[in-house]
Amino acid sequence: MGNVESSAAQGEGTRKQGKPTPKLYRFVDIYGGGELIPWMKYAKDTGDSSIIDEFIETKLKDFMYNSGKGKMVSVAELVKIRNKERNAMLSALKRKKGKGKSGPNILDEFRQEGENQGDLKKGIDLISLKLLEGDDKRGKSEWKYREVTWKLDERGLMGENLVGVCLLHGTAIHNQLAIKLIKAYPKLVNDIFISEDYYGLSPLHQAIINEDPAMVLFLLRHGADINQRCYGAFFCPDDQKSSRTDSLEHEYVELSLKTTYNGRMYFGEYPLSFAACINQTDCYRILIAKHADPNRKDTNGNTVLHLAVIHEQPEMLKLCYDTGAKLQIMNSRNLTPLTLAAHLAKKEMFEQILKLEADVIWLYGDASSHAYPLAKLDTINQETGELNEDSALSLIVYGETTKHLQLLDGLLGDLLQVKWESFARTRLALSFGCYLFFYICTFTAFMCRPFSLTDESIIVNYLDTMVLFNVDNSSLNSTDGDQTMTSSLVAINLLEDSKTDSQNLERLLQIDYSCGHWWYFGHGWQQNVCQEFFSENEVLILLTESLRLVAEVAVLLMTIFQVVDDVMDIRSTGRKRWWRILVSFLISFIAEL
Repeated sequence: MGNVESSAAQGEGTRKQGKPTPKLYRFVDIYGGGELIPWMKYAKDTGDSSIIDEFIETKLKDFMYNSGKGKMVSVAELVKIRNKERNAMLSALKRKKGKGKSGPNILDEFRQEGENQGDLKKGIDLISLKLLEGDDKRGKSEWKYREVTWKLDERGLMGENLVGVCLLHGTAIHNQLAIKLIKAYPKLVNDIFISEDYYGLSPLHQAIINEDPAMVLFLLRHGADINQRCYGAFFCPDDQKSSRTDSLEHEYVELSLKTTYNGRMYFGEYPLSFAACINQTDCYRILIAKHADPNRKDTNGNTVLHLAVIHEQPEMLKLCYDTGAKLQIMNSRNLTPLTLAAHLAKKEMFEQILKLEADVIWLYGDASSHAYPLAKLDTINQETGELNEDSALSLIVYGETTKHLQLLDGLLGDLLQVKWESFARTRLALSFGCYLFFYICTFTAFMCRPFSLTDESIIVNYLDTMVLFNVDNSSLNSTDGDQTMTSSLVAINLLEDSKTDSQNLERLLQIDYSCGHWWYFGHGWQQNVCQEFFSENEVLILLTESLRLVAEVAVLLMTIFQVVDDVMDIRSTGRKRWWRILVSFLISFIAEL
């Protein structure tokens, strides 16, 4: 199947080289040889295919159930095989058992050989047939049993049959051999790979990967299932491979929704999605002609349009849209193809989808006017008026890469400009004004608050004040010639007034010198001291404390308002996004420093 599948086959053989070589490799091996290849070349060169036909008729029957007519196998049994193989590749700590119950196997009592060989409906009543089909949790019916042709214990290292081995190589001679095998045993056309890495891979998938429209058409004409899904880990996004879990109640694999969709071989499970991802327009048109549905979702909820965005196929995107794919379908993460392009920062695909969604108002020469729907573009939900976190603008603004900024050119840039002029500029000015007012009130309240004094500072300040007061009074009544006498008088006055000073100091120490944060009038050392010595400043003290009262009340009210506003903001934007914005702002601020 080209270089990709050949290298995968070699890697698979290397990983499982400890196991015995499967018997089917005797006919066609992973290196392109085998017993059937020389006889196939002989038939091609001579036109005599009797030998190869007899070989296929006699030698290969033992490798298939009921001589190539197949039998029904419980999906739960196939899931167990897949889960066992996955656990063998994982460490003991990461092993996961299949969840759910397999239920009774209604085919245990039904003999699928002999008279009923190859015709299941002859031996099962209508009630049993209804039991074969179940409903999964997504509302879509899924078969609980699958028809298997090649024996499970006779398969290759990747869970493939002989047709799968031939299509892995994809050469002309191998393709001709695959055609002969399918003509001889028609049930092989839908016989899938059953390994963990390639589970669900059908000959139709292989033909599409081989870029072989002729083989695709041949398989479809011979009954290939156009809706067969490939669940293998090889075709899964890289970051989802570790989260793969099984359930015995359904065939598909359960995956974690957290993914970036990165994966070179993530092709979306369906044959139509495979054709879209590798840009095979011929194969895609053939499948559409056979009524393939372009709006079918894979396990991640992605349609062909989502996958065209992921793999950046603008031409295929246009073709998918023209053939009926819908741009409004959302995947499991509530992303449409447009918002997915915004989320992944795929600028070319984003602009392509915008052109497809636009309505032309008028055209005049090279000039034109277009109208764009804002449902998935704007951050405001048109139905509820709340913030739409999954909108294109929101995903781009909160994007984590510089590529997201490139998407702000053009339409989104114009949208942001309109938002800025209509309300954002006014909101920013109002927010800045409120912050400035809050800062002024905080500064005023802080500067007007009293502060505490220690006993040491009270005594030192009192003695300094009294000494300076006595010195100043003495200097007023002395002359330059009497300085010696003045100093003596000051000392005598201090000694005589020591008893009075001690009484004054003791009285000052009894005053309340605490800061008095909860009292605004009649408390605090400033007011008490000034009332004792400087009663003329009572008006200034009253004004200061009144200003402090008003400022602190304003700060308290604005703080409560800010907390309420933040809570409402968290509810509207979401706790995780709000925290991410806050952290991003802090990181940007620190980086600027």
